[in-house]
Amino acid sequence: MKGLLNTILLLMRLALAALFLFAAWQKLKPGTDLVVDSGPQKFAQAIQGFRILPEHLVYLATGVIPWLEVLCALLLIVGVWTRAAAWLLALLLAGFTAAVVSVLLRGMSLTCGCFGDLTLLCPKGTMGWCKVAENLLILAPALLIARFGGGWLDWDRPARPFALRPPG
Repeated sequence: MKGLLNTILLLMRLALAALFLFAAWQKLKPGTDLVVDSGPQKFAQAIQGFRILPEHLVYLATGVIPWLEVLCALLLIVGVWTRAAAWLLALLLAGFTAAVVSVLLRGMSLTCGCFGDLTLLCPKGTMGWCKVAENLLILAPALLIARFGGGWLDWDRPARPFALRPPG
């Protein structure tokens, strides 16, 4: 039974890594001469459209988020710090989900810049509650990996319970 769990965790880990590498590439890919609106510009416009962050933080988020996704994806692939990488991705997903819910509750009409011009499960166009469900679906394996580790070829040490002990 433990072998099956390790196999499932490994597959989830690799799928999550591939998904976030793809998402990061869509946000980072350079434009061509024909396409002026490249990944970073589209992503910055998408973040700005949420009307949550001040402008200087929009630019910071545009530069930081894709590289965090790349770093976490690479850590998941290699199997090093998989729990930490999964927790960070879970926090990013929770933030993305909260931003989408905020947009929906404010009655705004936006498109998501997560996967460039592509979509995962939801129909292309404006965001809806389907996007919240999609994010929660992606969040589930991130939380499972954060809790149980990355399965086979995971080089993390087993989690140890935290205990306060007096010095000496």
